[in-house]
Amino acid sequence: MHSMDHLVLDLANHIGPTAYFTIYSLGLMRGVGPGRVALLRLENQGGAVERCFGETVGLAARMQERLRAMRSEGGSVPALGGDDAPAQATIRRLPSSNETEQWLIRSDDYEIVASWSDPEPALWLSAPAPAFHPTRDYVTTMVGYRHAELVVDGTRMTGKPYVHELWQQRLGRPFSSCHAALAETAIDTS
Repeated sequence: MHSMDHLVLDLANHIGPTAYFTIYSLGLMRGVGPGRVALLRLENQGGAVERCFGETVGLAARMQERLRAMRSEGGSVPALGGDDAPAQATIRRLPSSNETEQWLIRSDDYEIVASWSDPEPALWLSAPAPAFHPTRDYVTTMVGYRHAELVVDGTRMTGKPYVHELWQQRLGRPFSSCHAALAETAIDTS
């Protein structure tokens, strides 16, 4: 069972993925606890750079373990930041509006500013088991964003939001790779 806001910023260019960033702002998550965790993957010529950040290292490590378990169950969770030791970071929402969402992550090694803007109309999503998970019902408000920007240590990452095929299949309509699941709640049915 969990309740959280989950933001995803997934950028690509004509060659492929360039950057993936996600924030879990957890109100409640069984086995993990409350707090904030962020994951980052940057694609570059030398391979991928992956990092996991948490308000505490313990929180981030518990979230890494949960994500590994979800992948082993066949979940569509991206495989990133799962093997690297997590870093403690300040993770906070910056002043935003109805049209923008902006977050700052600061650790000893990184400063990340992630922003989402130009939202699509929100949609209410109710997905009883087994639509998304064999034994969990999901309820959330989904918001896709037409524009997003990721700045890591002062460098703006290349790429743009794109229509995400998995979400298009699940929702039955085009949906942005840069989105937020607000007040996402999952309830175990077993």
